Formats: sequence, structure tokens, C-alpha cells
Amino acid sequence: MSTDIPKTAIIIAGPTAVGKTEIAYRVASEVDGEIISADARQIYRGMIIGTAAPANSPIKHHLVGVLDPTERCTAAWWAEKATSLINDIYSRRKIPLIVGGTGLYIRALVEGMFPDASKSPEIRKNLQNKAESGVDLHKELSRVDPETANRIHPNNIVRIIRALEIYYSTGKPVSAHFENTLSPAEDWAFLKFHLTRPREELYERINNRTRQMLDSGWVEEVEALLDSGIPRSAPGMEAIGYREICDFLEGKIEKANLSEIIARKTRNYAKRQMTWFRHRESYEKIVLSSVSVEDCVRQIVTEYRK
Repeated sequence: MSTDIPKTAIIIAGPTAVGKTEIAYRVASEVDGEIISADARQIYRGMIIGTAAPANSPIKHHLVGVLDPTERCTAAWWAEKATSLINDIYSRRKIPLIVGGTGLYIRALVEGMFPDASKSPEIRKNLQNKAESGVDLHKELSRVDPETANRIHPNNIVRIIRALEIYYSTGKPVSAHFENTLSPAEDWAFLKFHLTRPREELYERINNRTRQMLDSGWVEEVEALLDSGIPRSAPGMEAIGYREICDFLEGKIEKANLSEIIARKTRNYAKRQMTWFRHRESYEKIVLSSVSVEDCVRQIVTEYRK
């Protein structure tokens, strides 16, 4: 293959509802690219509305709807798949764009993952017993590994236990294990952009999008998943909104309160995402309230073509 196409992938990251989808589509159209979703929820089948997954896009998307909601996706698995995809896209003389808000996935691709040798059934069982007895494990994780705690939802007990298991097995937080690792895509360069907005503006976008999702049939989407045999305890159903809609269907949440409860939890998630990307100095920040969509696209395309 000719070397006139640089082996550089574009990363467009940022919090949920910031506007990544439209900008990524326009950039991909300009540079003849294909999009790899770096979204921990879009990867599941049957979860289109609640994850804002792209539908009927003329731009080819990858790692969207490829796993059953009962399967658990890890950052290492995603990074391996994404590496294979960027090489395949490049071999077809296209430009790979990695687009999403799951910082751990992107980090695993760019910086690598540590070997999964930190398993201890005894420690894990002890942590599970503590959780069942009401101990706040997220608070415990915040004490020993605040960086990891910041990106894990307090209700995601599986990931909290895993992070604590790693810490107590090795004496190091998850974040420290990324040091001295190799990226699975180590022969690639990454041009990284962090899209952001002022907090109040982003929160209003989240509120509006939540209402639109519910109006578009989100409850019916969850009912279809449950009717197909997907249990509410499935990994895919841990996504914000799906848990709350399950509670609504079980009569635990009033319909009048559903939108605000989901929006509030989504706002909290967006806040953690903003913190994650704000601390990544290698990202070029673009404040979308200060530039138009057209100017943002032009900036990314110009930087790439340099």
C-alpha cells in the first residue's frame, strides 16, 4: 500500500450530549473516514434509543450493536477490536475516527492495558460480602484510588469490586498499572480532540435529550429487551436510564419523575467524563459554545491534514 496516507487516527472525545455525533459525521465525510464507537453502551444490541447509537448513517460505524446485553465488555477487549479495525480501515485507504466518551476504552487503545494477573477470588469474595452487608465500597475506592472512583458510577458494584480487587491484590491503584504498558496500536499516532461546553449548557442539552429519548420510545425499547429474555441484571442494562426505566416498569418510580431522575444521573455521569478528559493534557480542547460546528469540523480536518 502507498504511504501517502499517514498512519494517524483521529480521536473525538467528550461528555455525553456534547455533540460528538454530528461533528464526527462531518469530519468523517471530509476525510473519507469510518467511525469506531468508543461508547461502553452503544456496543450492545437492541439499545439504540437509550444510548443515542447512530442509525441509518451513510458513514460506516464499527463496534455498535455487536454484543448481547448479557455479555460484559472490557476495555482490553474493546482495545483489541479497535486496533484490528483501525488497521483494516487503513488498509482500505480510509481514515479511522475513534468517537465516544468512555475514557478508559480510549486510554486502553492509546496507552495500553496492564496484564490481567491481579485476580484473587478470596479478596473478591470478601468485597462482595462487604457490599452485601451495606459497606460503601465506592467510598472505599475513592480513598485508595480516587482517579478510578471518579469514572465509575457508585451503583456499578461489579467494576468497583474489580478495581478494589486489583488494588488489594497488587498494592497499586488501577491507574498505576497503566504505567510502562504498550498500546496494542503502538505503531499509530493519535490526533486527540476533547469537545466540551459550559456545564449549564451541557446540562440543558442532557435534559432536552432525555425527554426526546423518552418521547421516541425508550420505555418500549426496554420492555422489548425484557420481553426477549434480557434480565435487568444484565451488564448492558447497567446503563443509565435502563435501570431507572426498569424501576418505573416495576412501579418503583412515578412516570412524572422518570425524566428528571434519568437526566440527573446523566448529568452526574457527564461531570465525571468532563473531569476525566480535562486531566488529559494531550487532548486539544474545543469549546463548542465558542465555535460553530462548521469551524470545529474545519479545525479538526485542518489539524489532520497538516
